[in-house]
Amino acid sequence: MTHRWFVFFWLLAQGPVHAQPADDAALCRNAADADVAIQHCTAAIQARKAGSVTIAEWHVQRGIRWAGKRYYDRAIADHSAALKLDPKASNAHYYRGSAWSNQGEFERAIADFDAAAKLKPDDPVVYHARGIELAVKGDYPRALADFSMALQLNSKADGVHFARGRTYFYASDFTRAAADLDAALAAKPNIYVALWLFLARRRGGDDSAGDLLERETRRLRGGWPTPLIALFMGRTDVASINIAANASDPAQRRDILCEADFYVAQAHLIKGERKPAQALLQRVLGNCPRNLLEYEGALAETRRLR
Repeated sequence: MTHRWFVFFWLLAQGPVHAQPADDAALCRNAADADVAIQHCTAAIQARKAGSVTIAEWHVQRGIRWAGKRYYDRAIADHSAALKLDPKASNAHYYRGSAWSNQGEFERAIADFDAAAKLKPDDPVVYHARGIELAVKGDYPRALADFSMALQLNSKADGVHFARGRTYFYASDFTRAAADLDAALAAKPNIYVALWLFLARRRGGDDSAGDLLERETRRLRGGWPTPLIALFMGRTDVASINIAANASDPAQRRDILCEADFYVAQAHLIKGERKPAQALLQRVLGNCPRNLLEYEGALAETRRLR
């Protein structure tokens, strides 16, 4: 599924953990199973046989695992506890910002990313994260500046070209959007990036965009969202898209229905059909998780249609 946060991870170097018992500290950080990690982080925190900076790091590690299980309130509580113990814990600000974002609290997310950027101004991932929230907010100039800073710090920063390409798209600069999305697709082939590249090219007036989409997605196909490719290629209709979305895996159906509404709205916009597009975009905003990439897109398109 195309959650906005699926494209990157924070790569801060972490120092060694010195704690007793060593097994709890090690498993807090390294256990593959989230529940096992949470159990050992809790044991290490409760034992309190380490300094405040180390205990803060255990709170951060437990918060990361809570967020992975979508318990964002618990994640926020852990990162807040970490910051009380160690106000300079930039990773706690970053991960709390991520949790705020997943709850749709974009202003709070930006505030945490601001703090993380002050503490670690040379980390491209912080600028990437803040840029995404600024784009959601509609502050495209600042978002673009953050993405450009991330690429200045690391020209191969994962996911930044995709994020900047979407933001240029929202700002109606379809030529620059297509250039960034093309770079994103070359770096890491992905069917959703190919879809956005098609949309940028098509909305920018490129009549060959469909042929390019066909070529770029031929090796990426399999299951959803390939029906959307067929829609843009003119090989299926909206009714078939809705049938495919409703027949999807129940665990993923909500997100897939949201994606269907957003991309069908894009098909209407390509044809200049504003009313049906607006209705679908409003449905995305009313029904879909706020951390979904298509929710971000629906916000931007609604602003543009106004």
